Order: sequence, then C-alpha cells, then structure tokens
Amino acid sequence: MAVLEENLMNLLVVIGFVVIHLGSRYFLLDKINAEFMMSFAAGVGVSYAIIHLLPQLAYSQSVLVDEFGWDSGVHYTHTIYAIVLLGLVISYVMYKLEEHNFSIVEKRDLTSAEIAYFWSDISFYAVYNVMIGYLVIANTFSGRFHMLTYFVAFGLHFLMNDWSLSHHHGEMYYKRGRYVLSLSIVVGAALSLLIQLPYYVILSIEAFITGAMLMNIIKFELPDGNQGSIKSFLIGTICSSVLFIFV
Repeated sequence: MAVLEENLMNLLVVIGFVVIHLGSRYFLLDKINAEFMMSFAAGVGVSYAIIHLLPQLAYSQSVLVDEFGWDSGVHYTHTIYAIVLLGLVISYVMYKLEEHNFSIVEKRDLTSAEIAYFWSDISFYAVYNVMIGYLVIANTFSGRFHMLTYFVAFGLHFLMNDWSLSHHHGEMYYKRGRYVLSLSIVVGAALSLLIQLPYYVILSIEAFITGAMLMNIIKFELPDGNQGSIKSFLIGTICSSVLFIFV
C-alpha cells in the first residue's frame, strides 16, 4: 500500500507539471501583478535550491565516494559540486549561444532567426524537463509534505520559465512550445519506468539540474534594477525558507 501511495503521489506531481505547462497563460490573472509573482517565485526558487538542494549534495557526494571507492583526492571531495557547476555553465553557455546566433541570423532573415531561436530555447528546456520528469518517478518522496514542497518549488519554477518563454516567443510558444514541454515531462516519466539508472547516476542528474536551476533563477527570475518587487522576493524567500527547513 505504501509503494502504491508513493507511485500515486509521483504521478500526481507529473500531472501537475503538465497542467502548469499547458495552462501557464491562465495562471497570470489580471488582478495579480506579474512582477510580484515573478519575484515571489524567485524567492521560493532560491530558498529551495540553497536550503534543500545544496545540502543534499553532501549526501550525494558520499554516495559517489562509496560507489567508486574513493578515499582521497579532488574527486573524493568535489565531484558532485563539479557536476552542479557543469549544469550552471552549460545553461549559461546555451543562453549566450542562442543570443549570439540570433543576432547573426537576424541580420539576414528575422523570421528564420526567430524560429531558430524558438526551437533552440524549447529544445534546451525539453531536455531539462525530461530529466526532471525522470527524477519525479525515480525518486520516492519521504511524505506528502515533501512531495508538496517539491511540487510548489518546481511548479513555480516552471511557471516562471513558461512566462519568460511566452514573453520572448509570443504565440509561437502557446501554439507549439507548451505542448513540447508538457510532452517532455511525460517522456521523462516514461523513461524512468523503462530504464532503471543506477542511484549514483540519478543523484548526478539531480546535481546537474540544481546548477541549471540556479542559473535560471539568477539570470531570469531575480529582481533586476527597477523590475521586480524586492518585497515579494523577500516574502517568498523567508516563508519558503522556514517551510523547507522543517522538511
């Protein structure tokens, strides 16, 4: 019964993420200030990454040490953190390459540049979503409260990504992009049922996603200059920090 309940919770998380992608445009109500929501979500994302994901890395490193029998050296202390850095660096490099390629193609054909930029963006986030979809099914939540916090943190993160993609790509995102991202979550979940990766590989994927998530938060979600709301960012950070500490 416990296993059945865990599987049901994981499935509900996957369905929830799909619903967020498909209906992201409807979650931005006119009565809710977009800057408030973006800043609040950034606060939640920062708290989740620092309070929950980063401390998890120490455990993940210990799993790698036990798996490979390391007893000294850089790999004994820093391997999992290098994977986090790799996730952050690759995310940033992909973002800068997209900007660079768009500026080159734009001079020749604006329409082609926009289409190429769109598919480049969507492809990266689709791979990102496949990994998260895999982890949702591969991981077993320690309880309903843990599942809820995971869903809230990544659900808000997805919502911010969706709004950012719709802002950059307009109707092209709603006509195609949201379906690709929704499908990629399902594909990741299905792969988790078909392919059983070793536990240390799952933890390495989680570390990579931690780095990518941090880059997204820093680059796109943190209040910048006159944009965003410092007050809502602090509210999101403080409230979610207390919540995640209790997890």
